Amino acid sequence: MSMNKGPRALKTHRSGLTLVEILVGLGVLALLVAVAVPSMADLLERRRVIAAAEEVAGILTYAKAETNATSSVLIARFDPDPSAKMSCAAVVTAAGLNKCRCYFPAGDICPGTTSRSLRLFQLPQDYVKFSAAATSWAGGANQVRFTREQMGVDTQGFHVDIVGLKKGYALRVDLNTAGRVRTCSPAGDMTGFAKCA
Repeated sequence: MSMNKGPRALKTHRSGLTLVEILVGLGVLALLVAVAVPSMADLLERRRVIAAAEEVAGILTYAKAETNATSSVLIARFDPDPSAKMSCAAVVTAAGLNKCRCYFPAGDICPGTTSRSLRLFQLPQDYVKFSAAATSWAGGANQVRFTREQMGVDTQGFHVDIVGLKKGYALRVDLNTAGRVRTCSPAGDMTGFAKCA
């Protein structure tokens, strides 16, 4: 008995993908990635700017609340880093000579004084930077004094601008003379934040 089934015996059923199918799939994947990457970059920068603004607002709110709770004078410092490697903010006590600088090493931002650091935020200027400004500084540039007796701040027109370094998204944290903190968008392009007046 012969087992020969003819020419059909040589054909086998193959499963899997052909090279053309794989290349088409990779092309579609590359197209999706090319469309998604710019959107992700925008999203990441916006989130970084929002996170930095929330931390700055938190520092100002903390200084006001702690001043009221402890009946002591506290200073929120926003010293520009001479090396331009970081943006920083700190809440320190007002005891002794105020030689504190928020850009000093984290363990010793108040060297040679009796002032103490209560809260510190140091942000490398890789993606986001911030800087403080005021129309009239009271008690020294780049600092805001919080005292319980006045229930407010002496520095006039104080605000901190937070800016993303890639796309330029920006938020502003304002502090009014009553010590209230408000976050707004200077250009009005940050969803969820009112345009600054």
